[in-house]
Amino acid sequence: MESLRMTRVRRLAQQGPASVALTAYLPLKPEEHTVSPERLGKVREKAEKALAKLSDLKEVESFRTNLDYVLGQVLEADYSEGTWLLAVSPTLAEGVFVPFLLPEEISVGKALKPWPAFYALHRVKTVFVGLVSENTVRWFEAIGTRLFSLPLSSEVKEALQQLHKARQNLQSISVDNPHYNELFSQMARSAYSMALVKYTDILREVVSFYLVQERVPVLLMGEERLLQDISRGLEGRGSLVLISGIPEASSLEQIQQQVAHYLEHHRTVLEQMYLPFLPYSEKQAPQEIWALLQDSLPSAPVLFVEEGYTFPAEELTGQKRNLTSRDGVDLLVAAVSERGGEVLFMPPGKLPHPLMLLVP
Repeated sequence: MESLRMTRVRRLAQQGPASVALTAYLPLKPEEHTVSPERLGKVREKAEKALAKLSDLKEVESFRTNLDYVLGQVLEADYSEGTWLLAVSPTLAEGVFVPFLLPEEISVGKALKPWPAFYALHRVKTVFVGLVSENTVRWFEAIGTRLFSLPLSSEVKEALQQLHKARQNLQSISVDNPHYNELFSQMARSAYSMALVKYTDILREVVSFYLVQERVPVLLMGEERLLQDISRGLEGRGSLVLISGIPEASSLEQIQQQVAHYLEHHRTVLEQMYLPFLPYSEKQAPQEIWALLQDSLPSAPVLFVEEGYTFPAEELTGQKRNLTSRDGVDLLVAAVSERGGEVLFMPPGKLPHPLMLLVP
């Protein structure tokens, strides 16, 4: 299964130093769908200057191979209104498109710098979305309400093909002898049932992967009976929402509407649960909230932030150099999200204080 963008960028943030590491942010405006050859040429030019200082020819060759792979990803994709994050070292090649316009930058050093994308992803909700039926499977990664298609694994493709074949065999039985007709019908029904069970089991494995390994909510749409079979045994493993009655031929816009409805409902539930308690909560300094988040908490925290509120990150860390972000809100939001909590940005004037943490 393919890792989601949040996980891939998180892994980049955990990478240690390398002999040479290139990080490039290449934003695409709404009207743009490809990065120009000139901009990609600048990336290659800066990389070559750094490679000229390396004495290990094997590392140089590995870096160039990885860079070619990443630049090829950029050229083949068709995205707009977002930013390509390119991360390359002699042992790593990663190109991640994130739907935020981040400042353009090309930097080469000993360590990767994925933090702008890391913090931007933490400020929105990521959801795994699936539309399933006995005829088709469609997987998406939703960052906010924007959908990105995810490829089907070979296991899912094979199980779907076997199910189609078993159903065709069942529907095409035509034997003159009634006795043989009943016998072949029973065999075909049995084969179809086995293919459907295998198909359901593999879809359940995919959903479980995103619930448990990727730690994101899963929004599953399609036929009610199939949804119930897939969800069996997944209780308590994460946030799984089933939406039945969604046609398998639904357009991307219709699926986006379902995602937007889920996000709006989720936010409404959180506001109804926690907003009534905020007027009775004491004011908390950012440093107090940061200290709380460094401890093991009994449950997932909920952070309310006034839109536009910011303060220097050094007020939390006490450091002025080597900060991964200069905005202290970035650090708090990431800490809450990494602990499985929720972050809600509220319009100015809606909160008693611009920053409030609740631990249910």
